[in-house]
Amino acid sequence: MAKKAPPAYPSLAVAPVAPPSPTVPIPADQPARSPRMRDRADQVVLYLNPPGHKELKRYALGADRKVHDLLLEAVEEWAAKRGIRERMRVR
Repeated sequence: MAKKAPPAYPSLAVAPVAPPSPTVPIPADQPARSPRMRDRADQVVLYLNPPGHKELKRYALGADRKVHDLLLEAVEEWAAKRGIRERMRVR
């Protein structure tokens, strides 16, 4: 049995790709900063009682805040009461 010739697609043309823009060098006194938070932060898991989690989400919605921000605020307040000066939020 003879092998079929591959199909031709004359209407498809490969568009030229523009070269990437040059990157701006980071000054030596500044550390390189990743655009992704997960590269700059440590992940922490918190297990909550489902009804309590639901109430926390409801409160956050009513206060126009994120649950993450409320939890960080609580951790920062806890740390301040115990004299922990290290920053908790990732910037």
